[in-house]
Amino acid sequence: MKVRGTDFVMYQVSDLARAARFYRETLGLSQTLYSEEWQWAEFDCGNVTLCLHGGVTLPETIAGGRIALAVEDVHAAWAELKGKDASAVGEPVDYSVCCAVEVRDPDGNTVILHRRSDGTCGQNLGTGDGDVPTIKPQTHRDRLA
Repeated sequence: MKVRGTDFVMYQVSDLARAARFYRETLGLSQTLYSEEWQWAEFDCGNVTLCLHGGVTLPETIAGGRIALAVEDVHAAWAELKGKDASAVGEPVDYSVCCAVEVRDPDGNTVILHRRSDGTCGQNLGTGDGDVPTIKPQTHRDRLA
């Protein structure tokens, strides 16, 4: 099997209209599809589509994936969201290779606002010659744990 890419990332939400409003109005994402009938919404995140599947009975605690949205200035984005009463999980943290802060959507799904120190985002990483870039665990992954 060869994976060609990522088609979308999906969050399950209890109230599609409320969640879509958060991603559209609070986070400012461009909504590309909305269907009450299908309980489905899609948002353009640049290099990947974020989908919401509504009408789901969620567990008390959400444990699962996260989406990291690349922003120009994590501190400015965090300040903007605080003004919109978004639920932040702490304050922005500088990990030397990146800066990030976590916020929660209305159902408790985690959204990471993120900026790489080198200014790249998405798949704009590596040499383009098929080599997979590496990051030293002690400078990135261990700090995020």
